Amino acid sequence: MMWNEAFVQIEESLQGGVLGVAATFLPTGETVFYNADVVFPTASVIKIAIVAELFRQADAGELDPQQKVTITPESLTGGSGVLAHLSIGQSFSLADLATLTIMVSDNTASNLCLAAVGGPSAVNQRMENEWGMAETRIHRPIRFTLAPDDPPHTATGTPRDMMHLVQLLAEGRVGNTTVCAEVLRRMALVRDTEKLPRYLDYNPYAETLQQPVPPFTFQRKTGEVTGVRNDAGLIQQGGQTLAVCVYTKGVHDPRWTAAHRGSEAIAQVGKQLGAFFG
Repeated sequence: MMWNEAFVQIEESLQGGVLGVAATFLPTGETVFYNADVVFPTASVIKIAIVAELFRQADAGELDPQQKVTITPESLTGGSGVLAHLSIGQSFSLADLATLTIMVSDNTASNLCLAAVGGPSAVNQRMENEWGMAETRIHRPIRFTLAPDDPPHTATGTPRDMMHLVQLLAEGRVGNTTVCAEVLRRMALVRDTEKLPRYLDYNPYAETLQQPVPPFTFQRKTGEVTGVRNDAGLIQQGGQTLAVCVYTKGVHDPRWTAAHRGSEAIAQVGKQLGAFFG
């Protein structure tokens, strides 16, 4: 009840928006669910599944992660990332594109990785048949100019589904431990501090600055589109791990800053979930 009351209050701060939370504390198996089976736009959080399928196929010998892909005018996608702002004609390995997909949420890189693994249907089949994600679907590549029959969102799914995937990654059960390590290494490169880490003791640059590593570390992927702020991944402290997914939707806030109600709501959820670690 304590969790439910806290999440009701956080959801009220969205002023008509919807909050969804799914979390599992791996040492004990204790779970927390709030609107966990409601379908939300995943925004860029779905890129976890795309990159997981890429490295699963690489491990199975179905594609070469060092295969070079040349950036063409047709492959460029706007929004987040860097490739759309670099010179046309450069080539990058699929492994490097996967890094850009997760670390800086590069939309061009994400679409190229999605095409390399066989498109939305390949990832959808994997999610449904092997990863226990029956309610999560990729509907189309990322694009911002939509045809009349285009689905409004790139992907949709439930917090429970995405939390389950990050738990499988933590447990080495997406393909094998090598596949999971490739995905989690990239998720550790996400530097956003606006959402889950905001009120926890975390410094993504501690090692670079040769400073003591704070108690909390993260491996995660965020996502943002209009009315939506999302965050999913692993929170770790003292050798203990929490798998979590927080989604929001319908948030009427035009700001694209840390002050956005959705980002603040996710930060408040992160603060609450920090209690798992004592």
